[in-house]
Amino acid sequence: MSYLSYSKSFKGVADVFLRKPERYGPLLQFIESVMAGPSALTKAEREIIAAHVSKMNGCGFCLGAHVATLAALDIDFHALDATGSGPDTRNVSAKLQAILEFATRITREPDSIRQTDIDALRDVGWDDETIEDAINVVALFNYVNRLVDAFGIEGDDAYFKHVGATLATQGYAPLIKSALKKAS
Repeated sequence: MSYLSYSKSFKGVADVFLRKPERYGPLLQFIESVMAGPSALTKAEREIIAAHVSKMNGCGFCLGAHVATLAALDIDFHALDATGSGPDTRNVSAKLQAILEFATRITREPDSIRQTDIDALRDVGWDDETIEDAINVVALFNYVNRLVDAFGIEGDDAYFKHVGATLATQGYAPLIKSALKKAS
C-alpha cells in the first residue's frame, strides 16, 4: 500500500520508477552501474551492503528485496546478521566488515567521515576505486530507502522472491529496458 493517491496499487519501487521514466531512467542506469557494473566488490558484497544499510534504516521493503537477492545468490544474510544488530564478524571477512562499519558511519553520521576512515579501509586492502564503489552503494540505498518508505511501499515475500531472482540473474537491466520503452 502506498500513501500517495496515485500509487495505491504500487507493489514495489519499480512501480515508482516506471511511473515517471523520464525522471527515474537516469537513476535506474546509475543503480545498474553501482550494483552490477565492474567493481572489485562482488555483486554479493554490494547486495550485503545494500541489505545492511536498509536494515539500519528500517526499510523493510529494501531489506526484503536484497535479502531475497542474496538468497538467490546462495547467501544467507541472516547468517551474516546473527547478532541482530549488524553482520556477525565471525561470518564476514575482515575486509567486508571494515566496509560495513564504514557504511554504518556514512548512514548514521555522514559528517563524521575523516581521512582516517579511508585510511582504515586502505589498511585492510581496499583501493580507492573500490572505496568509491562502496560509498555509492551506501549513498544509493540511503536514498532509495527514504524514497520507498516515504511512498509507503511494503512488498511481500512473493514479490521479494521474484525481484531477488531477477536482480541476482539479470541485474536492473529489465527494469531499465521497461523504463526506456515507456519513456519513448
